[in-house]
Amino acid sequence: MGAAFAQVVEETSWATAIVMPLINLLIEPSSVFSSLDLHKREGFDFCCAEERLCGAAWYIFEADLLKGLLRSHEDLMWARGGLSWALRKPLYPFKAGAYHCPRIRPAIAVDMRLNSMRALYTLANARSGNFAAPDFSYEEWLSSSLWEQYYTDFSPLIINVEPTNNCNADCYGCVNKQMQRERSQLSYQTFAALIAEFRKGDDCRWVFSGMGEPLLNPELHRMITLAAPFSSMLITSLQKMPAGDFPYDALDHIRISTDALEAESFEKLRPGCSWSNIENFLNLARPQKLADPQGFPEIGITMVRHAETELQVQPFINYWKQVAKPIYRENFFRWPFDLPPDRVQWYQILGEASFNNSRARTSKVDFTPVRRRPCRNALLSATVLSDGSVTVCPYDFEGRQVFGNLKENTLREIWNSEKYCSFRRRHLALEFADVKFCNNCSDWYHPI
Repeated sequence: MGAAFAQVVEETSWATAIVMPLINLLIEPSSVFSSLDLHKREGFDFCCAEERLCGAAWYIFEADLLKGLLRSHEDLMWARGGLSWALRKPLYPFKAGAYHCPRIRPAIAVDMRLNSMRALYTLANARSGNFAAPDFSYEEWLSSSLWEQYYTDFSPLIINVEPTNNCNADCYGCVNKQMQRERSQLSYQTFAALIAEFRKGDDCRWVFSGMGEPLLNPELHRMITLAAPFSSMLITSLQKMPAGDFPYDALDHIRISTDALEAESFEKLRPGCSWSNIENFLNLARPQKLADPQGFPEIGITMVRHAETELQVQPFINYWKQVAKPIYRENFFRWPFDLPPDRVQWYQILGEASFNNSRARTSKVDFTPVRRRPCRNALLSATVLSDGSVTVCPYDFEGRQVFGNLKENTLREIWNSEKYCSFRRRHLALEFADVKFCNNCSDWYHPI
């Protein structure tokens, strides 16, 4: 919290404060001193180290900036994340500087500042060198400590759950209708056993999505209720309206797939879905969000960019930017705090998926970087299909790369199996040449 920090700075009469997270002192003293020299020479109000493993960076603040914000915006500074929000969207013309320090970058982008068993497990095992030694090298630690291996082995960070692969729609670009695997619904008993493996405080996120419409599973509301202690999201096209007793307070986000701004285009692109359901849901959600801004989930609207929506992308952005803030632009931080929630909290343009190269992409814009990097889906997520099978990829719509089934083993047992661990090692090493479905994948950059 910025206020407590500002008070300490004021009480100690510091002129400049350097903040380094103590969870892992992965720093080189010479880099810190050179960034401080730059900060002083240029007269910056604050500086931050960028592009390091999240949690291994540092910030340099001038005391006047902190004390000034505390006096003028005490409520904001006492809010968690308030100082960060103020710096990223400055309330005043701060002179900001960034110090780009590492020569090599982490293989995967993670946050080691989280007070989680995953972070503790990673740092306890990745002991390559002495963090406190004067000659400790951050770059050498990144390349030799195997920290990525320990971080990813701990457990999946994102668990994609497919409540059902049944769907009433035939949306453009979706492969549901060509899917050959048996139609089924995930049972409540199977999901209850799955989520019982995890405990409150585990840094895992649950996403209810898959190749079908989740709301077509009559047990979905009970499953979502069990996920209340965790971060969770429901991805839906609202083919069915949620029941009156739906556990909205157990969700963090509801993502609604639209691909259009009005009924005619929507019905052309998403036959079998209901435009009126979306309108009715937003009308019902608005007063509930106003009544309970913290308890009711954030509502997001998405559009997939493909050949049939290319001309609708800019109108989509122009319309929704008047209604909501772009996703992640301000980390959903609302200030002043008495501002009423928007009708929709965020919107997003999504890249087109090829579903393991089962269909050709049609968009003029490719969201995937040219340079291949480790796949976050392969390393940090597990996808549970409606029959209990566990596959490594959310785009594996046929379940062709299955590592086990929850009817026979727990998710942690499957995740820690030799086969699954070996698969992650090869991805970390960028060895895709002989990995079926991964060797020529174009969806590796598109997490659900």
